Amino acid sequence: MNELSPSQELALRWFQKAENDLLNVENNLKATYYPADTVCFHCQQAAEKYLKGFLAWHEVPFFKIHDLLELLKQVMQIAGSAKELTSSLLLLDEYAVQVRYPQEYENIPGEKEVNMAVTAARIVRDWVRQYLKLAEGLRQ
Repeated sequence: MNELSPSQELALRWFQKAENDLLNVENNLKATYYPADTVCFHCQQAAEKYLKGFLAWHEVPFFKIHDLLELLKQVMQIAGSAKELTSSLLLLDEYAVQVRYPQEYENIPGEKEVNMAVTAARIVRDWVRQYLKLAEGLRQ
């Protein structure tokens, strides 16, 4: 890879933080019992950080938000093909805040929802890596 700009270096730090979220997911899923809400939250966080890293890579400022669909709008201004992430981001978006706090009618994600969240996070990661041609150098 050629020498990176400061914005690309920052983006790589975002991607590494996203990879740490995915490592938390993987480690939790190996346990006999794991907190499904936390796993889904880390999936959402990984996708959010990959999107923010993508924007940082392209020197696009973004708000400190957790709304994945808003971030997607910004990403799509650079890469229209990011529209294919819509369904994955829609699924993950509900885990940004809801699962973090006790609520009167809290729905704890089941195994199916966890698997869908993990798949969605990986779809976002793979799209960003493929678009930026970054497969090497980041923890798989």
